[in-house]
Amino acid sequence: MARLFLILTVISGVMVFIDNVSTNDAEFGRIITFDNFDHFKASMDKKYHHNHMEKRARTAYDKNMQRIVKHNEEARKGKYSFEIRANNMADMTREAYLRRFIRLKQDIHPESVALNEAHERIDAQDHEALLGSVHHEHVNEAFIPDALDWRELGFKTKPLNQRTCGSCYAFSLATSIAGQVFRRTGKVVELSPQQIVDCSISMGNSGCTGGSLRTTLRYLQSSRGLMRDVDYSYESEQQNCQYKPSLAVVNVTRWAILPHKNEEAMKKAIALVGPIPISINAHPYSFQLYSHGIYEDSECHDKSVNHAMLAVGYTPDYFILQNWWGDKWGENGYMKIRRGVNMCGISNYAAYALV
Repeated sequence: MARLFLILTVISGVMVFIDNVSTNDAEFGRIITFDNFDHFKASMDKKYHHNHMEKRARTAYDKNMQRIVKHNEEARKGKYSFEIRANNMADMTREAYLRRFIRLKQDIHPESVALNEAHERIDAQDHEALLGSVHHEHVNEAFIPDALDWRELGFKTKPLNQRTCGSCYAFSLATSIAGQVFRRTGKVVELSPQQIVDCSISMGNSGCTGGSLRTTLRYLQSSRGLMRDVDYSYESEQQNCQYKPSLAVVNVTRWAILPHKNEEAMKKAIALVGPIPISINAHPYSFQLYSHGIYEDSECHDKSVNHAMLAVGYTPDYFILQNWWGDKWGENGYMKIRRGVNMCGISNYAAYALV
């Protein structure tokens, strides 16, 4: 752990994100603009199996382009701190986007339940997991840098894409554990979200139709092992469980839940443990079409969450989140999101496995 503190102190400056910049807007990161739907279709390599599907996609694209133009004009006048663009989801209606990508089952945080309900909805394991993270509150601030980006330390995976499977819960936990392996060994070993999709059904997850962080953590603790992605590759569909304990490369011994709506605890956990899985509200169209900048939208409330991401860093102004929608979404697959306001419920339920 002392080695980690030394590294963190050295990199305490603010992270600067560098991206491909187009000719039409050099102030921010990459923006992709298209002449029309056909240009978008060809550039994104979109294929539609029926004429009615393409017609529906074209209509959705046109409506989203109207939103994009309006939002970005207002952003340049100072109304927003982020811009949106015609990314790989620009041909989807809000309903199609939510149905296809937003599949996280919401967990109940032990601290969010009234005392007279707690015994019915929360068990001893949840309280033990919460107590397991409380020690972050007492860490000397001198060991916690003002800014940290695990990518800058070397933990950067290939672009990850859940595709047509609602497996955000699996990607967030598998990649988080890979981050802990990196913190200990300095090596990036990509672990298998497919194992979680296929094998956590018995614990209550639903494969490609959704799952929760809590259920996934319980599965990982019970299985006590997670295979490498190269040995159990991602297929974007639920299959029969093919977990082989002899090929497991990590052993999950227990798990922890961070305090409810506590961004300081998140910051400390990112610094001390590594990248942390979080749950978030990804409902707004501005989230769907996010391009770059610090995301802050009043429509993104914290009352409920429906998507899992990975907090890989922070600055005084924002958290850095990794997503599973490929590198054509956001800042090459990442997002900056405003700190200090529980934006989109980012600190409602954050939890991690311990290996």
